[in-house]
Order: sequence, then structure tokens, then C-alpha cells
Amino acid sequence: MKDLENGNSCLKERSITLEHFETPKWAVDAILKKEVLNSFVIDPCCGTGVLSEAADDRDLCAFPIDIHNWGYRKQQLTADFLTMPYTAITPEYMGADGFSVLMNPPFSKACEFVEKSIELGARKIICFQRFSWWESLKRKDFWKKYPPSRVYICGNRASCWRHDLAEQYRLKGEDLNTKSGTPTAHAWFVWDIGTPAGTLLGHIWKDEA
Repeated sequence: MKDLENGNSCLKERSITLEHFETPKWAVDAILKKEVLNSFVIDPCCGTGVLSEAADDRDLCAFPIDIHNWGYRKQQLTADFLTMPYTAITPEYMGADGFSVLMNPPFSKACEFVEKSIELGARKIICFQRFSWWESLKRKDFWKKYPPSRVYICGNRASCWRHDLAEQYRLKGEDLNTKSGTPTAHAWFVWDIGTPAGTLLGHIWKDEA
């Protein structure tokens, strides 16, 4: 019992430190009905593989990466995306049309993940974040330099469970969809690299996923 408690404590600490919050599947399905990705898709903080699986289900080639292995069997690399060279994320089988980045990065490093994706040459970036990311004076320069092409607000609240809590519910056989929701608003931020600047706002809805 003590070993189990220690294991849960370590998982909780790691989930908090690495800011691992799972993306609701409906939100991924909904955005992929709105947006078209390149055939090669990098998921730089894949977690348990929600985004990568959604890409695979649409016959795209997902390349899952994470700084920690959370148990996703298809994870290609365990590494820090922010320090990776271009050669590490561009295998020979990447198509001539380049790659997109589909991600739910740590809130505190979300700007860095977008900048790194642009630096590596992503053609398109789709990033899931709390809607409050859109505000804050400290991000003013970032938003002026990198205005997104489109922002889709989750019309239904998107409950993003911290990984250790989600694991506890799964071990008990409980359905996360039956748990109470979150008061936090979330959105998808989309960049079409190389297109004229200008941001369009829209919604995604759970019953349209």
C-alpha cells in the first residue's frame, strides 16, 4: 500500500511539474473537422496519445514526442521538443508537403512551443490552450509578432483532467465524461504559416464533433 501511495505521489508531482493535462477527445475531433493538416503531423507533447490517435484515425502520419513517457505505446521519442534539432523530427518518410504541429503544450511554455514549431519549419500549427492565453501583458509582444490565423473557442466547456487524476479514475473504472466539468474556457489557436496576418474567431461544439 505504501509503494502504491508513493507511486501516486510521484505521478502527481510529475503531472504538476510538467503540466500534463489531457485533451478531451471531442475537442480534437471537432477541430479536425474544421482544419486540414499536412500528411505528417508532429505531436510534441503527446502525453497519452489523444491527439496522435486522432491524427492516425484520419490516415495522417503522427509523430508523437514527449519529454516524459506517460505510457503511450506509439511514442516515437522521449525528448524535450524545445531543444530538438530539425533532423530529429524529420524522418525520411515525411512527405514533400512538410509537416503540421498539433499540440496541447504546457501553459507556461506554450509561446515557446509555437516559436519552436515555426523555427523548425511547420507549415501549420494547431495549439490547444486555456483561452486566457490570449490575454496578459507579458504575452503582448508574442501576439503582435505571431497573430494566429484563426481561434476556435470551445462552446462547451472542455474538461482537461490532470494526468494523475485521470489515471485514478481510469483505474477505478470510472468514466471521465460523467465527472463535473471545469469553469475554465479553452480554445484552439491556429497558424497557417506564410499567409497574411489576421485573426478570425469561431466556435467548436461537442455535438458537432
